[in-house]
Amino acid sequence: MSEYQTQLAHLMLFAQSIGIGFLIGLERERHHNTIAGVRTFTLIALAGALAGYIGVLNQDAGLAIAIGVVVGVGLIVAQFRSRSEEPDTTTVMAGVIAFGLGYALWLGHPQLPAALAIAITAILYFRDQLRQMPAQLTDKDIRSFFQFAAAAFILLPVLPDTFYGPYEVINPYQVGWLVVLISGLSLAGYVALRCLDGKAGLLVIGLFGGLVSTTATTLVYARHSKTNPGFSSAAGIIILLSHIVLFIRIGILVTVVEVSMLQPMLLWLLGGGLVGAAYVTWAYRRATRKQNTLPELDVRNPAELKTALGFAIAFALILLLATWMNDQFSDAGVYLVAFISGLTDLDAITISNLKLVSTQTLIPPVAVNAVIIAFVANLIFKFAIVLTAGAQALRRPVAVGFATFLLGIALGISADIFL
Repeated sequence: MSEYQTQLAHLMLFAQSIGIGFLIGLERERHHNTIAGVRTFTLIALAGALAGYIGVLNQDAGLAIAIGVVVGVGLIVAQFRSRSEEPDTTTVMAGVIAFGLGYALWLGHPQLPAALAIAITAILYFRDQLRQMPAQLTDKDIRSFFQFAAAAFILLPVLPDTFYGPYEVINPYQVGWLVVLISGLSLAGYVALRCLDGKAGLLVIGLFGGLVSTTATTLVYARHSKTNPGFSSAAGIIILLSHIVLFIRIGILVTVVEVSMLQPMLLWLLGGGLVGAAYVTWAYRRATRKQNTLPELDVRNPAELKTALGFAIAFALILLLATWMNDQFSDAGVYLVAFISGLTDLDAITISNLKLVSTQTLIPPVAVNAVIIAFVANLIFKFAIVLTAGAQALRRPVAVGFATFLLGIALGISADIFL
């Protein structure tokens, strides 16, 4: 790397630290009695980056620690001199974290501090909702969180990382890790829905409903459209929004489970997601003009032990079945399993195909086709729910929306073939 490229890379890290400090400080500036705002937080994060830069050059963290102590002491002094009757401990802690994030930019993983800055800003911004969370969650929910934590931090580390069973495709540690991944992803949406208490707009309910369960979202709002036909357009938007999340969800699973499959998957995911989003955006603008009160989306906590074990068993069975069908009937067997499994559970069949690619049991093109088949089967199943449980006025918007998904997928596949 040339001297110019090195300096440019360093400059980008300093610029990123300014962005981190500005983002957190912007949220703190909203509060009148805070001891630090946009300027202070920007300088704090920049001080952290400067400390990291000096530490990397000198191979000595002493000066960086000294700068950090000065920043921390300054925040504490400002806290004591504040005229506010309530202590601003949150801002002090946020300032220390902002310094740490600026410093962490120089540790070789600049994307991580940026992601953490966004998460921290969200935690600060949704203060009222987080304070209300204990009242929104039931005792059963809290027990489920304990079960999730026990599975993630106690059970998972002790699971054997060895392959068992026919064809040696079942790895207890990998199954457990995937259960934690899926449960955690769904849990984020579930907590958001519980905190929102079903009173959020179409956009939020649809997106978080997609994180938790597209099946539950489709069923609940299809039924509501039947009891209240005037709500059909809004119900259709919620259902379609939840399925937009499926494209994002699959992209996340591919990135985490088998990143080498992201490139062959990317075009059809982008095609379906973008074309579908364009239609949903148009329909959303029409529906919000006459939005009605939204019913609460009542779903099972995805961190419950039964839910997690159910996914683990389903994943293991699909993995075994797909391997056996591939051995007996080649690609056709894999596609048949994908269609049948995709009708009710898209996560398990997607991950099982990704794992079979990582073990070189399947070739990437077959796995891509299998996931697409499973996705189409899932849409067929959801539309069957709309036909049987929803109002007649709901059928057309959902059918058109699903058709745009399929059109986008087809365009993505075509682009991949020609490229």
